[in-house]
Formats: sequence, C-alpha cells, structure tokens
Amino acid sequence: MKKFYAIAAGLAVLAGFSVYLFASSLQAGAEPAAAPTKSVVVALKDIPEQTLITNDMVAIKELPLDSVHPGAAVELENVVGSIAVDPIVSGEQVLEARLGIQGVNAGSLSFELEKGHRAVSVAVNEVTGVSGFIEAGDHVDVIALVAYPVPEGEQSLAVSTMLVENVLVLKTGHAIVDETDAGSVYKTVTLSVKPEDALKIDYAESSGAIRLILRPVLDDDRVNPKDFPVIKAAASVQTEA
Repeated sequence: MKKFYAIAAGLAVLAGFSVYLFASSLQAGAEPAAAPTKSVVVALKDIPEQTLITNDMVAIKELPLDSVHPGAAVELENVVGSIAVDPIVSGEQVLEARLGIQGVNAGSLSFELEKGHRAVSVAVNEVTGVSGFIEAGDHVDVIALVAYPVPEGEQSLAVSTMLVENVLVLKTGHAIVDETDAGSVYKTVTLSVKPEDALKIDYAESSGAIRLILRPVLDDDRVNPKDFPVIKAAASVQTEA
C-alpha cells in the first residue's frame, strides 16, 4: 500500500512539473520578440541653420529599426565638424543630406567661400567676360584701365594694371539668349576674393573699366606684370604723394 502511495505521489509530482513546463513555454511564446534597433546620430539640442556642429550637440542613440530614416547619419565623425544647412530640432535624427562642409557646395554660396574670402560680382559683356567661356571653377586674372593721378591742370593718364591674379570663379550669371544669333552670354561673374582685393575691384569698376582674363587649368603662377604703358611721371607723382 505504501508503495502504491509513493508511486502515486511521484506521478503527481511529475505531472505538476510537466504542467509547469507547459505553462512556461506558453508564457515565453506569448512574450513579443525584442524589436531590432539601429544606432543613429540625433540632436541633443536645437541646432540653427549655418551652425558648426560640435560634440555637445549630437549623440548616438538606439532607435527601432522601422523608425530610422534611411538618410540618417550613423557615425558621429561624419557629423561633428560639419555645418547644418537647415535647422535641426532637438531629438531629431541628423540627416546627412542636411549637412554641409565649408568649401563644398551645400546649396548656399557661403559654403563655397574659403575663410577670409568674400564673394563679389562684377559686370561683364561678351568682350570683358571672354565671350562667355568663363565657367564656375575656373580661375581668372582681373585687369583694369584706371587713371593715374597727375598734377592739377595736366591731362589724366590712363594705364592698364593687374588688380588681382588667380581668382576663383564661384558662379556666372544666368545666360541670356541673344535673339540676333541664338547665342547666349551672361552679364555678371561672381568671384572669390580677399576683402582688400574686393576694394580694388570696386574702385576700378566705379572709376574705370575692368576685364577678366581666363587662366589655363593648373596654372597658378603669379606673374605680377608691370603696368602698361609705363608712365614715369605718374609714378613720380605717386612717390611724392
């Protein structure tokens, strides 16, 4: 009889353990699997447009894979040191398409300017603009026909002088179709110059005439030619002044 009770007790324990295992498997099956995630760069604060992004502005965050934007940056090194082209809101994923690098076109001309340079537009025509063959990315020299100072009462002396050499062309104006021959030419060229060179160009445009000279590719030599014609009288006047 005791043996019968022992066997029954053992079967009861075994049945209870089986029920426990079955219930545990049901509970495990009911729990949802962890959703896949992906590390992306997010903004820690509001970042205004045209702001240099620093380490304290962004961080890596794990987000559900189905909520990650396909254009989101995934490496901090690709974000820190770049410039926000558009405003970025705190908590927002940082999109690579909304980042710019100084010196590289990012939708704004200011990104293409080197530090210490300024953009200045000059008026050109078919002759002074090399017949419309100047294109963005070319380099040009700027020459001017200016009047040298002379003693009062004497005839003014005009000379051609080299104002600036090896200037980067940022943009050309919109081409205008000439109805007479179906050709096209732009009326302005935008240059990247240092502030002191911008003053020279502005003065020459307002008091004389300027002309652009297209440079060969890879030719960055500065020749610094003498003014023509060489006018000693004007030079002496300047020296005395």
